[in-house]
Amino acid sequence: MDKLERAQRLHKTLNLRHTPFAMTDMQAMFDDCSESTVKRTLQDLRNLGAPIYCTDGLGYSYDKHIAFELPGVWFSPEELHALLTIEQLTANLSGGLFDESIKLIQQKATSLLGKHMPAPSEIRRIRMLATGSRSKILPMFAVLTSAVLQRQRLHLLYHGRQRGEQSERTVSPQRLVFYKGNWFLDCWCHKAKALRSFAVEKIEQAGLLDESCKEIPDEQLNEKLMTSFGIFSGKATATAVLHFTEKAARWVADEEWFPGECGCWLENGDFELRIPYHNPTELIMEICRYGADVEVIEPTELRQQVAQKLQAAADQYKQ
Repeated sequence: MDKLERAQRLHKTLNLRHTPFAMTDMQAMFDDCSESTVKRTLQDLRNLGAPIYCTDGLGYSYDKHIAFELPGVWFSPEELHALLTIEQLTANLSGGLFDESIKLIQQKATSLLGKHMPAPSEIRRIRMLATGSRSKILPMFAVLTSAVLQRQRLHLLYHGRQRGEQSERTVSPQRLVFYKGNWFLDCWCHKAKALRSFAVEKIEQAGLLDESCKEIPDEQLNEKLMTSFGIFSGKATATAVLHFTEKAARWVADEEWFPGECGCWLENGDFELRIPYHNPTELIMEICRYGADVEVIEPTELRQQVAQKLQAAADQYKQ
């Protein structure tokens, strides 16, 4: 344990304690180091302004009437390892969008860790895969981020997938959302006069306008964009009732499909899941993933849509 880590750990301990900390206990905390080492650590803290006082025969304490925090950024090796883990996961999730900023974080963590710094090959042992990501090249991302944070309107050139057409729009960006490996821009569309979500990778051009955003309260955003299943906007208008076989239920019962879902075990061992939805497109795709291990009980329209999808898929394999 080095000097930096001892000072940081002793500060945390004294800051939390309400009774004196005996010298022998401090030595034990530092792996039975010498008394002189502990005293040097105490002096290091005093030099930084720590309000340490000694109670004869009992030990050392902080004067709780004096507020004190260690100056600068002090991390233990464990905390720095966690920081590097976050850096690694963020790099994987963002697809390189924040490379320059992340490099600065990594350089700072590396200098603080010193001998505790794991080898690059060891850091790569921690992985998070952004499955389903459609594009890692998002040239408009920096402009969108600035507009969201600075609360400025944007002029967009958007190439929508549904119709395969380009359209120009003026929008008031509300937030950026990372969903299933992809980025979406939630905004107020002044052309449609409604809330919309745009896939960031399909935004071909984005320009900041010298106008402030139309502000939408969080409650309204959540009601419109977060009360139904999937990324497609809209307040929930129906509830899907799904019955999963006992085999599939072992996984489904432990998953969260949607924050507003309601699930329960049935007497026959199946699992029932109730999911509010508005646009069924994404929900149908998720249901079809389970094939014969799930049945749509209601509503009838959704049951028919899933049946048609599965039948069309089966028809492709008929000889």
